[in-house]
Amino acid sequence: MTLEPVMLDITEDALEELITTYARHIATTTGRTPDRSLRRYRDGIVSDTAAADRAACWLRLVSIVEIYAETLLRRLSGEVPSRPPGGWNDVAQGLKRRHNIDVTAVEGSARLEACIIVRNAVAHGLGRFTAKQVEKELPRKMRLIDVPVRDGAVVITSDALAGCAETCRVFVTALDAHPRP
Repeated sequence: MTLEPVMLDITEDALEELITTYARHIATTTGRTPDRSLRRYRDGIVSDTAAADRAACWLRLVSIVEIYAETLLRRLSGEVPSRPPGGWNDVAQGLKRRHNIDVTAVEGSARLEACIIVRNAVAHGLGRFTAKQVEKELPRKMRLIDVPVRDGAVVITSDALAGCAETCRVFVTALDAHPRP
């Protein structure tokens, strides 16, 4: 008889946050009359309330995964919270260096990386790719998660947001199941 591995409490918390965040988004946007009023931001970016809601949900979903991975790193290292890592790359490198956990080998990692790129475009460029992102040809990775790019900006559709929520769930679950030292 093989025992099922026990899920870490931080994993359960992260999964609950992911589910709650997406469910709240659906509950608050379902049945809402489409807001036709458009808002113009810097650099000619135009958006509506529904698009802003989807972008905000995307930001939160990806941030939950990053916080989870950072918390896992600290838990495995036996560290008390101190200065946070400088970002996703620092957390991924820390997991690999200290605990031999290669996040790129975890199920869903390529899709999560694309979700992080979208989040960064939203957070740092109101949905437009930054010059640095374009230089690195990161917009091409959007094909992996079916996020359209129009005029250099991501278009977060309802389907793409549902895919992001699922990608985050799969990644957190797989990272929890990854063999730990």
